[in-house]
This record gives sequence, structure tokens and C-alpha cells, in this order.
Amino acid sequence: MTNSQRAAAGGEALRRIPLQRIRPNPAQPRRSFPQESIDSLADSIRLHGLLSPLLVRPCVDGQFQLIAGERRLRALRQLGASRADALVLAGGECDCALIALVENLQREDLHFLDVAAACRRILDRHPITQERLALSLSCSPSALANRLRLLKLPEAVQAAVRRGGLSERHARALLKLPREADQLALALRAAEAHMSVKQLEACVEQRLNPAAPAPKPGPLLRDNRIVINALMDTVRQLTRIGVPVVSRVQEGADYVEVIVRIPAAKGPEK
Repeated sequence: MTNSQRAAAGGEALRRIPLQRIRPNPAQPRRSFPQESIDSLADSIRLHGLLSPLLVRPCVDGQFQLIAGERRLRALRQLGASRADALVLAGGECDCALIALVENLQREDLHFLDVAAACRRILDRHPITQERLALSLSCSPSALANRLRLLKLPEAVQAAVRRGGLSERHARALLKLPREADQLALALRAAEAHMSVKQLEACVEQRLNPAAPAPKPGPLLRDNRIVINALMDTVRQLTRIGVPVVSRVQEGADYVEVIVRIPAAKGPEK
């Protein structure tokens, strides 16, 4: 957290706080906490200690609300710790929500849909303009507006985008389709076929204008070496485990031929 962010929060104090007095942050931007990530962080804390304190703000009942450090807090509890160093910030809810979002963005990449949802919550719950929020996130107002538009995708489509590992530009292409069924079908198809953004955009245009000629398929591979290297990696792995594989690569005018010879398995002796 930068000095300007701390100053914006209205001051800070480093204290050692019982973990049982720390409540989770209801505005936590990150929605997914893979257990393997918590396990890895717990191992690091066990070896090196807590290198960065938690960020909290005081509550009226003597408790504290977590601002940033959910992964650290979970790892500490997993280790059985009872107390932890924490920076106690005296800022308002809006400043703390901004700090939580920026802290998560700086420490570990958030999914773009989580960022969009966190920004939407901040705008809905606090008196802050979209321009000021964009400035706090070091992005342009138009970039923030485009990201917020992604929340118009139905939940099922958003879930498909996440599961399929589609990019923000893929998601924006899906927004052009008015029907959820079409969005979902193309999201699943794009993920399964590992479509580029341009390929998905072409499919979207085809759905919007079925009378238009279908886009001509481009070459399946821009560089045959990718496939050849993948095949040869498999050959090398077989060789390492003792399989006597013989391979040959032959290039023609308009083709590449890869021949792999593996000894036939012998049947049981009679």
C-alpha cells in the first residue's frame, strides 16, 4: 500500500490483534480462494513469518473489520495462530473499499469479472464518481466503463467465461448478442475450440447476420513447428521411460509428415 493510500485512509497504527476479533470484509473483491494457494502461503508464513501485516479498520464494538489480507488471515488461522500484526486504518468505508481493491490488484491478479463487480459495489454504495474510481485504479474512465458493462452478461454466461478461461475481450464480444442462449452457446464453443478473439467476433457477427457469408477459415496453424515440437516432446518422453521409439520428420511442398514407429506389443505366449 502506498503512502498516499494510507494517508487517504486517515491514518494508521500497527498493532498486534487477536485473530478472533477480526471480521471478514463483506466487500472483499476476491471471490475465490483456492486451498492450494492458502497452503502455499501458510508454508511461507511458517518459514519466514508474516512479512506484510493485515489491513483492518476498527468497529464500534471493539472488533476489527478486515480491509485486505484475506489469504494471509486464512493461512494464519490454518497455522493455529492466535494473533497477528495489523495496520489499523482510520478511514471511511469508501476509502477502505478502494484500498482493498487496489491491494488485491497489486498482490495477485484478480479475475476481470471480480474487479468489475467490486467497482460496481463501490459506485453503488459510496459517493464516488466513475472518473475518480478510474483514477484510483490507474485506468481510463472508458476502460472502467467497458469493464462495468461486462456485468450485463447473465450469471450463467459469466460462469462459462470463468470456467473456459476466456479473456475480457472475449467477454466483450459476447455482449453484442442480445440472447442469453446465444451468448452461452458461443462462450462454451469458444472455450472448447480455444478460439481467438477475432474468431469469436466473426462467430458473433455470423449469429447477428446469418445471411452474411460465413468467414473463410484461415490456416489451421500459423506455424507447424508448434505441432511438431509437441509431437517430438512426446517421443522424447517415451524414450526416457524406455520405449524404443523411432521417429522421422519429412517436409514436402505443402505438407509436413511426422512418422513415429513404436514396437508392437507381443501377445501372451501360448
